[in-house]
Amino acid sequence: MYNVIYLYPVLKQYKEQFVEINKKASLIYKEYGAIEDDTYQSTFIQAIYGCKGMDTSVELNENETLMCSVSTFNDKHHHDIVMEKVDSDHRIEELFNEMIKVIDISRVVRGEFEKI
Repeated sequence: MYNVIYLYPVLKQYKEQFVEINKKASLIYKEYGAIEDDTYQSTFIQAIYGCKGMDTSVELNENETLMCSVSTFNDKHHHDIVMEKVDSDHRIEELFNEMIKVIDISRVVRGEFEKI
């Protein structure tokens, strides 16, 4: 499995808009073959068990919440095929333009991970 993970600082007042945009994008990802594409709300991000907390790893202001999305693909090759189709879909561009009105994209943390 191959996952793309995003961590989003989201102003609480825009959380519902953020979720709605991600739901629409998720449908497009799945339409082109993504196995899963889910959005998560943080529930506990403080330090525990000797680990550093995400609340100190991702800069959050007092009026923000941490959201996460995980997109799942079979492997890197499958990811690349799906994303080529997604990236060329005008609906994603429209959703991206909506999203940048809701979040500061420069503060989003992104990574790709392969199951071992």
